[in-house]
Amino acid sequence: MTTPLADSAPNLPSRVKSPGRADPSPHPHPQPQDGAAGAASRGIDDMPSKDFSFLQDPSAYHALPATTVPAPFLNAPNLPSVSSPLDTLLLSGHYRLAAIAAARNIVTAASPTDHETLFHLVHVRLACLCLIQEHALAAQEAKVLGDLDSAFYRHPLTNVHLVPWHLRLLAVRLAALGYGEWRKGIMGYYELARECRESIIKAAASDEETKTVWRSRLRECGIRVANVLVEMGDLEGAGRHLGTLSSSSEEQTKDDARDVLLMETLVWLRVGDIQAARRCLSRASSSTSTSSPSETSALIDGTLAALLHLADSEYAAAVSSFETLHTTFPADAMVTQNLAVCLLYTGRIADAKILLAELAEQSPAFHSLVFNLSTVYELCTERNRENKLSLAEMIAGRKDGGGWVGAE
Repeated sequence: MTTPLADSAPNLPSRVKSPGRADPSPHPHPQPQDGAAGAASRGIDDMPSKDFSFLQDPSAYHALPATTVPAPFLNAPNLPSVSSPLDTLLLSGHYRLAAIAAARNIVTAASPTDHETLFHLVHVRLACLCLIQEHALAAQEAKVLGDLDSAFYRHPLTNVHLVPWHLRLLAVRLAALGYGEWRKGIMGYYELARECRESIIKAAASDEETKTVWRSRLRECGIRVANVLVEMGDLEGAGRHLGTLSSSSEEQTKDDARDVLLMETLVWLRVGDIQAARRCLSRASSSTSTSSPSETSALIDGTLAALLHLADSEYAAAVSSFETLHTTFPADAMVTQNLAVCLLYTGRIADAKILLAELAEQSPAFHSLVFNLSTVYELCTERNRENKLSLAEMIAGRKDGGGWVGAE
């Protein structure tokens, strides 16, 4: 998901919107020829109404299991109500409650002909299920959409697709999960890529804004193909595929090429091909960035260089590199955590524990931080269960939310 869910809402009913936001935030980019709110469809008042009541079948949405929810999150002091406005739940990170609220709003709050609201709520529901690691459930519920390539989902007069782009992307991945066939996902992304190319060709020569959006979507499809290859375990195939994207001159900015090179670096790191990773990082570092701040580039390049030391078993060099980055970027949680992991590799468990514990107290918690700190607890003491429960209670009691855990 590349667009924040709370900021991609159409004109939702008052039960769905936050009282503090009279109008949902607009899309950061124009949304041509799709997304249920295309300019063409809005300009036609006599569009025949379509019945989407099949999306409101209560049996299509399952009760979320609570057996995997840690006890502290079930009784968290700052736990919001499931009846809270949906975008408030999303912004506070309570994704499990947001998934429940989205399903309730789909069934009861939306009109069967209000496809904008229904598609937004379905997107929120499926995305939140993925965020709380309920991928199998999301894949099963996504089948309620049926065939998104059918003419039913097209505007009857303009042929504009009514389903938002980000929901279509998510549906492709979930379809692959639901049928246990990753190649189905690759085929789905290539089909969307074909639509992107056709839309670029059909766009008026003077309409550069529309072309830019579709080119961005085409690039996104290519990156998601690489992601599927990674999930299939074909890391070398993903690296080769990203190599074709980074070397392509098809209307690609230098910043886009740099981003793909950084992704390729990470893939070759996972493969264990250190030389290829260094080569990609060198190409990325030598490219000039026109939009990213120099500090951001220094942080990313420095982190990847340190990870190269780590992957090459040069633990002392990795520690030194991350210590330098930690001095320069003391508030960056990624750098702090990676430094702690490197300290673990060098046997400095006590120092790693201090860093991770301070990070858990001072910054919003995230999955890998909790996992690594729990691992350190297991290495350091036999009372690790008590320490883990204390950590869960601390996270559950914070006002910044712990919904990413999947347990409110």
